[in-house]
Amino acid sequence: MSEVKQRCQLEGCTRAASTRCYCCNKSVCTRHFTEHIEAVRAQIDPLADEINRTVEKIQGLIIDHLTKTPRAQLDQWKAGMHQLVDDIYFEKSQEMDTLIEQNKEEFADHKKHHLEMIMKIQDDVKQLVEDGDATFEQVQLVKAQLINVEKAMGLFQENFICINAQISGRDLLKVRSNLNKLQVIRAKSSVQKPASSSEIFLCFCL
Repeated sequence: MSEVKQRCQLEGCTRAASTRCYCCNKSVCTRHFTEHIEAVRAQIDPLADEINRTVEKIQGLIIDHLTKTPRAQLDQWKAGMHQLVDDIYFEKSQEMDTLIEQNKEEFADHKKHHLEMIMKIQDDVKQLVEDGDATFEQVQLVKAQLINVEKAMGLFQENFICINAQISGRDLLKVRSNLNKLQVIRAKSSVQKPASSSEIFLCFCL
């Protein structure tokens, strides 16, 4: 009996090698070659079923399916922002009440001071009316004093409680599509030609 020159290099096999796997660089016997091919072919039917299911998914896909989750996220954000606004309003309303309480005494002082100033002007005007000889300069002086009182009252009212409400803008929330990023992936993707039986075997041995 002639000696076998090359045996199957798969672990535990002593049969003669009949072909060469150029992928894993091993010589294998006919039985293992056949078993590997059959094992790979056994995956074809389940793979075909999976492809059919994927086809059904693609055919049944509509835009509403893609926007359902983002729409829910948007509604959730809206509800959260409403709650946040309510919380901030309640907090700032309490701060305003505290400031009002703290400024009550100063409010009374300013009101008393403004009233004293306007009463003084009123007395001056009464005196001018009684005298009946008011000059142009005196009338202009009364007008200027009245304007000063009104300005002082206006400034006090504007600064008694100040609200600095800022809206950061519409950038608080962004809605976008990332389909442009998929173009790169799509360009790199391609449907490859099915491998031959020998090529299938070589890949299986990896």
